[in-house]
Order: sequence, then C-alpha cells, then structure tokens
Amino acid sequence: MGDVFEAHFCRGVDVVLDYLWGTSARALLVRAATALPDAYPLCFAQIGSIGGDALELPGAALRASAITLMGSGIDSVPLPRLLKTVEEVLHAAIPARLQIATHTAPLADIASQWANAEGRSRTVLMT
Repeated sequence: MGDVFEAHFCRGVDVVLDYLWGTSARALLVRAATALPDAYPLCFAQIGSIGGDALELPGAALRASAITLMGSGIDSVPLPRLLKTVEEVLHAAIPARLQIATHTAPLADIASQWANAEGRSRTVLMT
C-alpha cells in the first residue's frame, strides 16, 4: 500500500489523517520515512482504528524522519481551546465569503435524499 503513496510523499505531504491505524498506518509511516524529502515535517494524526488497535513500527522510521505522531479524539484538545478555535473559524468564514452548496427537501423524503447523497450539494431537511 505504501508504494501507491510514494510519489506523493516524494513531493512532500504535510498531514495524514488516519482513520484506520493497524497495518495500513504502518505501511504509510514506513514509506513516508523513506520517501519524504530530507527533514520534511509530516504530522500523522491518528483518528480511528478500524484497521486494528495496535501496530508494530520500526524505530528507524521515526529516527530517520521528521514525522510527528499525534492523536485526535474527544480529549486531545481541551474544551475551552476547541471552542475558541471553532469561534475563530466561524468568524473567519464571514469575510472569506465561504459558501456551502445546499438544497432543501421535506423530511418525509429522507429515504430518497439519503439514497442520492452522493452529490456535492448538502441536503437540508425541512419539517
């Protein structure tokens, strides 16, 4: 699996958001350690573990790279800091004129809307 991502790592990847962990995370970390440009920092954020709860990682993968491992979960950021960050993001959205494509549908149509949820527009269900 790591081979698939080697070209990306060679160009430099800043962040990996890992929802799997286990053997897939190990493959990515080992490949990143050898393929990233010298001293290129990579933040590897471990979010989920559907691929396994543990992995065996060679120490050289971390010693020979600028990879930082971190967790992301409910307690990884103190609540006051999280709320302040969300507030700042929301305040930045107004001057940035960020827009989200939406369309409305009656709540009674939830089954058909759910089945067609592959589009780029978000469905807002109305009662």
